Amino acid sequence: MDFGYGNGVDGVFKFIENAEVMAVFFPKFGQSVVIDVRAKEGEPPLVRVMPMARSIADRLRTIKRMRPALPRPQDILAIPWVGYVGALKSSGLWGKVVARIEATGYPEAVEASERAFEELIRLERRELAQLIMGEQYETLWARPTS
Repeated sequence: MDFGYGNGVDGVFKFIENAEVMAVFFPKFGQSVVIDVRAKEGEPPLVRVMPMARSIADRLRTIKRMRPALPRPQDILAIPWVGYVGALKSSGLWGKVVARIEATGYPEAVEASERAFEELIRLERRELAQLIMGEQYETLWARPTS
């Protein structure tokens, strides 16, 4: 499957294997899941759903503020995801992310990734419900009333 990534998400997989800090962001509903696999005693890896940042620099600053015991990340793997959240799993991308988290040896981080995925599903469903109900959306072309 393509998922909007040319030849598929396989090209992204190699970057996930080496990235310390990742953000998969969902422009459809303005959220991201931020994963920071760096850890030290008392500071396990981070997996958290957050609002989308305005820029990579903003996201890096946020991570530094959230994790002051760790050095500021030098870079971040930013993955825009325009498909459904569930397609992250069927594409294999989420499995690669979870494998990267599992490699840290922190079971609580793996559990956090499961909770984050469930939260993303809930947020996506809420956004779809708002779209259907017309909440926070406006009709561009309304039918003329007679």
